[in-house]
Amino acid sequence: MSKSENLLAVIHLSATAVYVVVGNVVSATDIRIKGVGEVPTEDFQQGQIKHFDRLKSSIRQAIIQAEEMANCRIHSVWLTLSTPELLSHNGFGAVDVEQGVVETQHIVKALSLAKASVLPNTHYLMHHCQQGIFLDNQEQMVDDAIGMYANKVTVMYHLMMMPVASRQNIQKLIQACDISIDHMLFDAVSSAEYSLMPEEREQGVCLIDIGASSTSICVYRENKLIFTHCIAEGGNKVTMDISAELNLTMMEAEKLKIQRGTVDTRDVDPTRFETFARVGMADEATISMLQLAQIIEARYIEIYRIIFQKLADEGLMDYLQRGVILTGGGSQIRGMVRFSKRLLEMPVVMSNPHDAITAYTHFGDDDKVKELNLRVGQRALQTAYGALLYSQSEQFKHSEKSSPEALEVNRPNRFSTLKHNLSNFFKSII
Repeated sequence: MSKSENLLAVIHLSATAVYVVVGNVVSATDIRIKGVGEVPTEDFQQGQIKHFDRLKSSIRQAIIQAEEMANCRIHSVWLTLSTPELLSHNGFGAVDVEQGVVETQHIVKALSLAKASVLPNTHYLMHHCQQGIFLDNQEQMVDDAIGMYANKVTVMYHLMMMPVASRQNIQKLIQACDISIDHMLFDAVSSAEYSLMPEEREQGVCLIDIGASSTSICVYRENKLIFTHCIAEGGNKVTMDISAELNLTMMEAEKLKIQRGTVDTRDVDPTRFETFARVGMADEATISMLQLAQIIEARYIEIYRIIFQKLADEGLMDYLQRGVILTGGGSQIRGMVRFSKRLLEMPVVMSNPHDAITAYTHFGDDDKVKELNLRVGQRALQTAYGALLYSQSEQFKHSEKSSPEALEVNRPNRFSTLKHNLSNFFKSII
């Protein structure tokens, strides 16, 4: 591994697989994927560990896959996940500036005050995003106030929290794999970093990431994260509905959904029936394609009903000038965009590939490069890629100035510590 390479690793825990990616971060607009690991598992559902040892084994396997492809060792990671246990609030911390010049300590104290006002004793701050800073009585916010003159600084935040016990279980799991966690991100924010364009964030947009066991939501306005939420609804519920209504096994229902399902009932001939081979049975099932579509449609209507009732309750409906951006495996059902536009009566589009994410090509191994080129376009990895992008974002850089670690960085004679904190946490295989 070249000394000039800045490698960063991400673990994405999902309900269907563990994903590990290693990226060579050249710049915020140039991240080259060097290693990918993917191990199917159903041991992480709705933000909860269902079987500790099996999930630990899956994570280790995915890490080894990524390490071997990237020819490196992973010692610490950015972790991204979703959980319906998420609590989120917009908060602020106001701090007097005694000497008249804003310093790092004032920004750090502001986050501490913001947490104190909304963080229950039972919860842990998993992720925070700085929205902006007011100096004295000025009406316009600034992104970075350190070094500026003011008598009072008020820092606005979006705070994302999870139960302490859940955080401890996740930390124990990752540490059992001999890995430490550098940062933990809420999935929707990672996905948004990959999926949203600057003008969408500015004008107002809702990202909806439909996974297998949960659906994550975030809203941006004026380039600021103002809302996050997660519900215990996803693609698995669709499969369960099909299984129950058509008397199929879950495996059969999932296969039928993927191969022949659509959410757009207007696109289905009501007289169309198809035969479907049953596992271990001589007789085939005869399935009404309209009935199948109606089952799928009903569940997605319910998912949208829950989401948009929450958005309405929060007073956010008028903020969505750019409508909805869809991502996640559960959004890939046929007819999803047409159905969503008709139901929601607003712009709806699918997320597109991000130009900054490309394959690392300096292996001298054409097969490895070919595989990575395929992986770069894999939708299932977009959340992990988004975490890599977020690590280089202005949002993260501004938010980190509120973290207690920022005080360590700004103390004298701490250069070696800073260098370690910003290193890629990898050791080359010799």
